[in-house]
Amino acid sequence: MGMAGMAEIIGLAVLGAALVDAVVSDLRCRRIPDRDPLLAAAAFAGLAALGALPLTHLAAAAVVLAGGFVLFAKGLWGGGDAKLAAALGLFVGFAGMPRFLVVMALAGGILAVVVLVLRRLPGGAARSAELPYGVAIAAAGADWIARAGMSGLAG
Repeated sequence: MGMAGMAEIIGLAVLGAALVDAVVSDLRCRRIPDRDPLLAAAAFAGLAALGALPLTHLAAAAVVLAGGFVLFAKGLWGGGDAKLAAALGLFVGFAGMPRFLVVMALAGGILAVVVLVLRRLPGGAARSAELPYGVAIAAAGADWIARAGMSGLAG
């Protein structure tokens, strides 16, 4: 394995670690720390500098961030959700966006059903009205990581 291949593995590992941290934090306290989208952006910057990901993905991230801010303004997403989704937009780009959004929506639907079931359990295992949507965003990111790991970042 060459240096470029090792850099891709490290970049994907950093992104994966950021997603795991975001999920744990979102489940615990319904907040996604700024360090997670920043780590993802740093991983993208390193991979883009090596030519593994194109800088045109910055435009996709900007579109996702704008959409996330609209959802935040309407009270549907938290600011951390918007930032995490935008950071993942850096990786998926416009070409990967349809699949990313579908996986995120499906994971969000499953998450909503799980939360509704937990609320009906004795003791109200999930009392918060907020849905930890960072979990769904991270699931879509994990899908991208799995596909990139199998086919390479350029694939």
